[in-house]
Amino acid sequence: MVDEGFLTSRPRRGKSVLEKLFASYRILRDPSRPPRLELLTNRVLDPQHSLLGKIDGRTDLVVPFARLASHESAAGVQLAAWADHVAAKREELLEMLDHLVFRTGFTVGGERDRAQVLMLAAGLRHDEAALETGIAAAAGWVRAGRRVLTADEIRQEIAALALQRGRRSAILLVQAIDRDPHPEDATEVLDWVDCHRGVSPMSRAEPISQIQWTDMASELERAVGRLRDDGVRDVLVRGAMRQATFFLVGAKLAHVTGRTVSYLQQRDLWASNAPFVPVPALDLRRTEIGPGRTLAVAVGIAVDPMRAVVDYIRDRSIDAAGLITLTPAGGAHDQAIGSAGEAVAYAQAIRNTVRLELEQQPADRIHLFLAGPGGLALLLGHRWNRLAPTTVYEHLGPGRGYTPAFYVDA
Repeated sequence: MVDEGFLTSRPRRGKSVLEKLFASYRILRDPSRPPRLELLTNRVLDPQHSLLGKIDGRTDLVVPFARLASHESAAGVQLAAWADHVAAKREELLEMLDHLVFRTGFTVGGERDRAQVLMLAAGLRHDEAALETGIAAAAGWVRAGRRVLTADEIRQEIAALALQRGRRSAILLVQAIDRDPHPEDATEVLDWVDCHRGVSPMSRAEPISQIQWTDMASELERAVGRLRDDGVRDVLVRGAMRQATFFLVGAKLAHVTGRTVSYLQQRDLWASNAPFVPVPALDLRRTEIGPGRTLAVAVGIAVDPMRAVVDYIRDRSIDAAGLITLTPAGGAHDQAIGSAGEAVAYAQAIRNTVRLELEQQPADRIHLFLAGPGGLALLLGHRWNRLAPTTVYEHLGPGRGYTPAFYVDA
């Protein structure tokens, strides 16, 4: 655990972890631009410790708890002991703790994934070989005693290692149903977790109030606007979302605006500009619903949603003339799409099929239901144009039907 011994034990020659952190803070301290310190480890916090056990779960800081501790309390006594340990006054130590983030419980695999995403966003090669090259370089810095590197020095190292790949990407983090452990990595951060019903990512499928769908769409629109104003062309999308949200993000970063979008789908980068890989023609089934001027579309890549969608449309008396259900030629399953190129091909095939259907059966609106990988929903929204105004629905779970989520003017 990250406990008293971990923080304050001194090796035979050298300083304790706490002393090193405090010394670094003194070197980097700048009142106009305070540094950010992070203790990043796979260890977990000692829940019984009078200070470490009180770290805020949202901010990962021990303040304001430490600041509010009286001198006589267990936390106050511990704070005084830490101040003595680093040869500082209580207020000096608290100033450092204001900027020390405790990031604990991480896994090596998770941090490797994070590093590869950041390498991708920085315009570097991000394959396993490139990651190992970077790790070896950083290990070499440590062995050589290099403790401070400037941005220019890092750029020189990147050039020497031939890691540069292309343009930088902005990171758009959409925390719809779960929070990301590293929001600080992102260019734009959206946090909608508290807008949703449910206490876990699996149970969060709809917001507390229907009006929040509109609020979330507006917030996303503003974030995309800021990226546009900054001249961003390439956007790496990150975050825990459901189908309708993925689709909306892709639609707001539309292909017709000249942007590219990408998403790490199960450690495989699905980018909108990936080379097209031909796929078999989609299976198309038509189901008559009744009189109406709208068209319902069900896309079933991972599972076939036709029965559930038909039941929902009839139960809610949605004025759809009919439903078309699109599934892969080999049937719906969770491995139907094997690569980024196939995902691009499926997104284009789905859009083109719906366009053709509208040519034959004009409709005032589309009701869209999705069941498949989040990355495909993103790429489909990205290319959803020259169709009809679209309402995309969110699935609430087996037997619970759907709910209208976002409106896209396409």
